[in-house]
Amino acid sequence: MSRRATEPPGCDTHDMVLVHRVFRREFRLLADIVEATSPMDADQVARVSAHAREMLAALHHHHSNEDELVWPKLRWAELDSTLINRMQTQHEEVDALMRRVDSEFSEWEHQGGAETADLLVEGLRRLHEALTEHLRLEEDSVLPMVAETLTESEWAEVGKRGIASFSKGRALVFLGHIAEEADEREWSEFAGHIPAPVRLLYRVFGRRGYARETALLRRDLRSVGNVVK
Repeated sequence: MSRRATEPPGCDTHDMVLVHRVFRREFRLLADIVEATSPMDADQVARVSAHAREMLAALHHHHSNEDELVWPKLRWAELDSTLINRMQTQHEEVDALMRRVDSEFSEWEHQGGAETADLLVEGLRRLHEALTEHLRLEEDSVLPMVAETLTESEWAEVGKRGIASFSKGRALVFLGHIAEEADEREWSEFAGHIPAPVRLLYRVFGRRGYARETALLRRDLRSVGNVVK
């Protein structure tokens, strides 16, 4: 029996938009944070580098999950293969920039210096630009197709894979990143899909950990919103 015989297609993809906001914001802020960080502050350099690597790993898993769980189903449904090919090409372009930035973070962390920082800032801004273009196209043209094609169960698997890419403690902190720019309705709907024990752990531990980490990461920036629900 096919999947369509057991569960009709159709899913709410707005949770992906919330995740995209995290990547847009954090890679934009990382360029500003690196620019504001003194190369003599070894603790801050290590802190910023660790955060960047976590975001790079999260974005890598995000793209891998789409490649494995989303694009094949859209191709199976014979939906706009030109657009899907373009999205996968953009994945490759963004991945190349991610590898460059990862390498530059290693140099910045171990060598420091204004020239190394400048190259890293440039790489982060190029990555943010390419990523923003890719996510805009995905939200405008692909997510509507996904919403009509994938079932709720198939879409839920994408989210589960994303959370599974983090350790339990780090997943709680990532929830804080999602909550930061979500309005009350968005957060209520997103949190409604999270198991009750995890929601409790987030309220008790996750949001405090997130607030503490982001305060340290952004301490040298002049003005950044920080809303933790």
